[in-house]
Amino acid sequence: MIWLTVAAVMLAGVGIFFYYTMFRQAKSELIEAIPTDATFIFALNDNEAFVRGSTQLTPCLNELFLLDAMPAYQTIRGKLPKGEYDLTVSGHTNNEAVSLLFNMHADKAAFKRLLRALSIDPNNYTSFEGNRIYTYGTNFKSMKFVFLNHVISFSTDMDLLKRAIVQHTHPKNLLSDKQFQEMYALTEKNQKQNWLLVNPNRYLSYFTTFLDEKLSQTLSNGLSHAGWTAFQLRFSGNEMFLSGYMFTDDPGHGFFELLENRTGDGQGILDLYPAQSHWYAHLETPQVKNLALLNGFSKEERTLMKSLNPTEVGYFLISRDSVDYQYVVMSSDTNKEVLEVFYGDKADSAQTSTPDGIYSIPDHLAPLMKSLAPDSVGCFMQREGALVFASSKEAMKVYQNSMKALGSLSQNRYYPFVNEAVASSSVMNFVLFNNESDPYWMSQISEKGKVSHVGQQLRILSLSCETMEKGKNLVPVNLFMLF
Repeated sequence: MIWLTVAAVMLAGVGIFFYYTMFRQAKSELIEAIPTDATFIFALNDNEAFVRGSTQLTPCLNELFLLDAMPAYQTIRGKLPKGEYDLTVSGHTNNEAVSLLFNMHADKAAFKRLLRALSIDPNNYTSFEGNRIYTYGTNFKSMKFVFLNHVISFSTDMDLLKRAIVQHTHPKNLLSDKQFQEMYALTEKNQKQNWLLVNPNRYLSYFTTFLDEKLSQTLSNGLSHAGWTAFQLRFSGNEMFLSGYMFTDDPGHGFFELLENRTGDGQGILDLYPAQSHWYAHLETPQVKNLALLNGFSKEERTLMKSLNPTEVGYFLISRDSVDYQYVVMSSDTNKEVLEVFYGDKADSAQTSTPDGIYSIPDHLAPLMKSLAPDSVGCFMQREGALVFASSKEAMKVYQNSMKALGSLSQNRYYPFVNEAVASSSVMNFVLFNNESDPYWMSQISEKGKVSHVGQQLRILSLSCETMEKGKNLVPVNLFMLF
């Protein structure tokens, strides 16, 4: 029995070896040929639609995803026999640089025809791990490619192409990562769409080179728990739509389970955001009876939040004379009694002594309000059934004047694009506006960003999330960009 057990284990090992070196590799999936350090992956099921739709945004996409190698790939692909060719384009970061790897299915006959069409001598190659690497182009700029296990792999980076060759014979690949496997399964359910899979933490090392140091750090902190994200891709003129799911291992991700969409078709507190807002964040909060997130607050803070009972909370930023002012706006079920919440039995005298309607936060509550928005809450006013908080009376007057002069968010010429792009079921939205006449956006990006097409042409960046299913780690996400 002992020897039979040993023999069985050895046979199983031999079987696994032959599976990975022969059967599996002969049927290799494109995703299995991508090195596991991939930062992003374009899974293009309709290559022509992608090229046609993204043409107007080519300069920006080249900067965001280094897709300037795409024309060279298109030239090579055009030499293949007519037919449908699945394609993956993966980006691999090395510090601030990104290299691309193209993988596509093809048979041996198609590859031989490709060599003839490109006038490449089959015997003129570089050998690596027993495989032939061919070169197309000039010494100045060339594309290297290899045919292995019914997959043609292309790259301008020889080291990356060699890593792809090694990946073919490695028993572990991207699909060995359960998190990636879960996200990739979403793309397999709809193979008619083009998809973008992104690992936010890896991509940030490149993307943040466009941003200033402070914003880079804020973004890095905000996405520290984000995992692989899968987006369906759609283009329309100078608009880019991405919709899908983000994986999160944040211990507090249950917060997304608690959020509720309750405003319906109404604008809610969005009408209280000024038209000249540089950015705003909007959150539909849970009912107080379900506010499990209050467990992280002190007893006094929980008492205050339960008294206010917020149903919507928003944040926005406006500038005046290069000074930035950040505000908090809150819709509450207890707005009529809010003075009593803040002032107790002194509510009547506080109202009488404040003819302009701008109230200072009582000293004993000020530390608690700082938890809501540090350095942004010093006074408040009631407006259209909601509360608006600001750091000072000066800031509040800036807000009042802005609303009077330019109106609410609906008067922003870019807002209709956001209103159309954000799903009505969203419970959390972040929107950044880049108005050409405003210096705010340029103050948030690096010198590299200022001279880039993205930095100069981006007008709207909108990120919205919906409620997640209880017990799951997937948050529905929509990303919209207007250039």
